[in-house]
Order: sequence, then C-alpha cells, then structure tokens
Amino acid sequence: MTDKARPMPSLRWLLPSFLALAPMAALAAQPAVAAKPQGAKAAPGDGPQGIANLNPIALEYGVNTLDNFAPDGRTAIVIRAWRDNGNAWGHATYMVMMKPAGGDRHGWNLVSVEAETPPGVAEIVRDSPHTFEDAVRSVIFAHGTVEGKPQTLLLIATRKIGDSVPDPAPTTIAVYQLTANAQDDDPVGTTADTFRRIRNWQTKKPYCSSDAALATELHIPRPADSEAPETADGCS
Repeated sequence: MTDKARPMPSLRWLLPSFLALAPMAALAAQPAVAAKPQGAKAAPGDGPQGIANLNPIALEYGVNTLDNFAPDGRTAIVIRAWRDNGNAWGHATYMVMMKPAGGDRHGWNLVSVEAETPPGVAEIVRDSPHTFEDAVRSVIFAHGTVEGKPQTLLLIATRKIGDSVPDPAPTTIAVYQLTANAQDDDPVGTTADTFRRIRNWQTKKPYCSSDAALATELHIPRPADSEAPETADGCS
C-alpha cells in the first residue's frame, strides 16, 4: 500500500494571515523619520501662507531715511509721528515717500496703502497701542520673501474690541506688499507706488495684544515699546 501525498492546506486559511501581516511589512520597509520634538517652533521670521524671512525695519519717531527700502533698491523716507490724545488713545501715524521708478517726475511721491475696504487708498497708516499692554492695532514695516522672492512688506494686526479693551479679542492679520504701479497709461486714482494687500486672515485664537498677535503669528520680535505680558496671546 503506497502512502498518498499529504494535501496542501487550503489557501483560504492562509489569506487572512497574509493580509494581516502585509501592512506591517510595508510599514517596516519605509525609511525611519525623526519625530518632531514637542514644542518645536518655526524658524524666526517664517510666517504662514508663503511669507518667510521677515526682518522688521526699525523706525524712530521723526524722519527715517531708509536706503534699499524697495526690492529694486530705491530709498524711502518714512515719517513716524506721535499723535497725543491726552488719554490712552494716542497713536503713531506713518507716511511713506519714494521717488518713482524710472523717473523723478515730481520728486518724492507719497506711497499709498490699499484701503481696508476697497476701493480707494489711504495716505497714512496709524496704529493704536492703547496702554501699550493691550495694543489694539499694530503696524510694522519689514523686509521678507513672498513665495521665495524678496519683498518690502507692511504688517498690520487689528483686534476687534468688545466690552473691554484688555479682554481677549478676535484678531485679523493683514500683509501688504510694496508694488510699483504701471504709469504708461497714466492711471487715475493711483500712486506711483502702493502697498497692496496680498494676505488677510483671522487668527484661530483671540489675543489681548495686537503686538503679541504679530509676534506669534509671524514669528517676529515684538515692538520695543510693547508692554504686553510675555505670553503667546499677550494675556496675563
């Protein structure tokens, strides 16, 4: 009597085991990736939405002459003046002047800022530091890159105040880019150069200081005169 060959196990019993092991094998085959340490921060000056390498421009009160202010190397004059109100609502105003690219048609020209509610432009920009601990509106000029290209930027954070100024409030960040307007067609209602808004977003969390909002959202130092608590949201 001859022994018959032992039958092979049915594949239907092996298939579940194979399917269970396959994902584990695939995971093991992937290259190891170092875990990002908890609490790691973005590089200084690297903000969201393609904005990076931010370097705030220091401004004194009075007349500031700034070489290489524009990306094309042009000089600017920035006037920073304090408007004293006799109370907590004093504020600084900023006016920017540049000579137009490709010609000195009228000497120093005003650089406008796109209106917060288009159409239209603003001729000056102002902040609102309130007590300097609970700033309502912060204004910073900076050099940086947008989508990898060097740009001159205007950064503004504005808190929407409710019943009390020091309380955490919804905050909007607006980024403006210095842009030379085409003058070939002599457009009406524009200036030779303007700060045009390129980014605008509401922060995910409220802030007690617009200075803190700019610092936290864009990873830049706070203004030297800021007196907000050293917390991410500026709240005590």
